[in-house]
Amino acid sequence: MSQSLRWPFVVAALLSSLGILAGCSTITGANDIDYQSARPVDKPLEVPPDLIAPSRDDRFSVPASGSASRAQFERQQGSRQQAPEASGVLPAISGMEVRRIGVQTVLVVNQPAERLWPVVRQFWVDSGFAIAQEDPAIGYLETDWAEDRSKIPEDFIRKTFGRVFDRVYDTGLRDMFRIRLERLSPEQTEISLVHRGLLEVIKGDGGTPTWTNRTPDPQLEETFLRRLMVKLGANENQAAGLVAQGQKAAADFARMTNTNGLGLIQLAEPFDRAWRRVGVAIDRLGFSVEDRDRSKGLFYIRYRDPTQEATGKKGFFGQIFASKPDESALVYQVQVIEQTGASQVRVLNQKGDPTNDRNAKQLLSVLFDQVK
Repeated sequence: MSQSLRWPFVVAALLSSLGILAGCSTITGANDIDYQSARPVDKPLEVPPDLIAPSRDDRFSVPASGSASRAQFERQQGSRQQAPEASGVLPAISGMEVRRIGVQTVLVVNQPAERLWPVVRQFWVDSGFAIAQEDPAIGYLETDWAEDRSKIPEDFIRKTFGRVFDRVYDTGLRDMFRIRLERLSPEQTEISLVHRGLLEVIKGDGGTPTWTNRTPDPQLEETFLRRLMVKLGANENQAAGLVAQGQKAAADFARMTNTNGLGLIQLAEPFDRAWRRVGVAIDRLGFSVEDRDRSKGLFYIRYRDPTQEATGKKGFFGQIFASKPDESALVYQVQVIEQTGASQVRVLNQKGDPTNDRNAKQLLSVLFDQVK
């Protein structure tokens, strides 16, 4: 239901705005991305029942209304004493490098994660996204679903009445991002961002609109990566050049194997790179990381269908995973095992035992599609 106009509201809009037209100018076409949060964030960070909620620092809070405008955030923050490293502004940074990890482009910055966190967080707020989840301790940030209003066409009705009743228009598209800051060393941080999208569709004649998953958009990811680089001190030409120069990994470095009846992914790269690659793949697939233990190479994941969150109905991945009344059936461990100059990835059940059930096979298969 893309670029749709909510006609029941338009009639009221036309009647109510006739007296306002004299003071309203028409709207020019929007060439830039213009995101607005799809819903307010009016509840605290949701934490799985077996975990303790991380302590919250006031400097990481967002406006209660969920609005992500710069002005509102600054008004909320104005009365607080900010530490220098949390000001949301960094001096120009020359030490940036773009790398490819499988299908993912990541940014490596020669700055500590603690210093980058508030800047990266503020970047998403300034870009029009409300913050849905965040955990500074592990460098994880998740935006709320937002709509790119620049995709709405500038037709006659919107040019005439759009400024007053702009919300009667809808693109039928929603986007969100998952961002991770991974510490490579005390003075070097890797930043990855993963896009997820929803599309509003109508099934059948006279059917009700429903939301379905969209394919992640690598170009949109790279657009925001370039903008983040500009935020960190690069100019636009430098940012575009670094993204274009990002080197892809060798094509034949990942393969599926089977040992003693258990599926495995073999990666021809050391543990630290394999660990980051698998983490990005998990984010891209929409799994929720409840915990992770790098010393053991473990990700503790629970599948969380973004379509089901928005509509109450299962999406594609929610349907291929076996559903049982016991929700713990969807909790698995993904383990990255270090080998000599290489790594191995396997799926364990909730207790940490190797498993080859239907869910584990599906999970390993979709992971392989992302890391190969």
